[in-house]
Amino acid sequence: MNFEKRIVRPAELAAALGVSTVTLWNWRRRGILPEPNTYGPRFVGWPHSTIEAWFVSQEGGVK
Repeated sequence: MNFEKRIVRPAELAAALGVSTVTLWNWRRRGILPEPNTYGPRFVGWPHSTIEAWFVSQEGGVK
């Protein structure tokens, strides 16, 4: 198993993007942000590679 894969939690992503976690969930619902993975009942997040790929795909910015 590869335990080195970093998981980006919602609060961390929201802080990095300068938005609220509510905005993240709105983006997810609108299909702007990829669905997070569920790792437990209170643990959701995105693999770092998924967020990097999403960020690169947003060259024109989030609308």
